[in-house]
Amino acid sequence: MSNDNQVVFSRSHMRWFDVYMRMHVTRRTHGVFVDGHLDWSPDSVHVLLAQHVSSLDGFVVRHLQRRDAPDARLVTIMLNRQLKRYPVFRKAGAFGITPGSLESGKALIRMVKTELSAGDCVALFPQGRIETVDADPRTIRTGFRRFAHPHLPTRFIPVALSFEALHHSKPSLFIRVGDAVGLQDAEDAFVETVSSLRAWLRSHGETALEHWPGEKLF
Repeated sequence: MSNDNQVVFSRSHMRWFDVYMRMHVTRRTHGVFVDGHLDWSPDSVHVLLAQHVSSLDGFVVRHLQRRDAPDARLVTIMLNRQLKRYPVFRKAGAFGITPGSLESGKALIRMVKTELSAGDCVALFPQGRIETVDADPRTIRTGFRRFAHPHLPTRFIPVALSFEALHHSKPSLFIRVGDAVGLQDAEDAFVETVSSLRAWLRSHGETALEHWPGEKLF
């Protein structure tokens, strides 16, 4: 198996990469606001099913994981064409896939079985592409099912995201973290978490920051 089909996670690389990611997000947002925490367990593999609304999503999910499971390894699933364009992500735990490729599908199954360990987190965007924040969450692709580990408990954690301009020159990013569930309930949990965040934001409108039930991540 080639290095392209292996997970590389360098903690020394991540120290400076995390600083860059935070600066990158801070320059582009008014703030990142989170409701909920990742229910992390050292005995399980965790698949973070994150809504895909912007190019900042992967950076933000990484900071969420750092807050709630700082010692865990994070594997981020990216398209191979993106990974070739930004190879710096490879040492940050990125794993490339090519939709529709049989060989890529086999490599992914092999990676899940042989490289993921208890305590690991996987960041996955099941919509498969960047969507508008009001996209129907029921249309997510079912490829996330491949991430159920054959030998370890696997917890699927839905993560809803939404950008809102409100009163500021830069948008605020709102995140809601749902409860960890098993594979059978993962799709419903994703739909419910995304729908609940959208409904909450619609009900509060311009006062969302004043009434947000969570905290500011940064």
